[in-house]
Amino acid sequence: IQIGNNLSKDQKSKVSVQCEEFADMFALSVSEVYPVDFKMFKLHFPEDTTFRTKVNQQPLTPLQWE
Repeated sequence: IQIGNNLSKDQKSKVSVQCEEFADMFALSVSEVYPVDFKMFKLHFPEDTTFRTKVNQQPLTPLQWE
């Protein structure tokens, strides 16, 4: 992230703090995102739910056929 020269030192400082705090929002790849231990997601499915375990191949595009 480039911070412009048209900001005061105080404004640049505030922008830098915000960029550091929300660095994962500006990440270009998952490797730049910091892991966190304070958030957990739980998915609740009914007990009789079944899932497909076979993964089907995606159809080839015309360019891949060649």
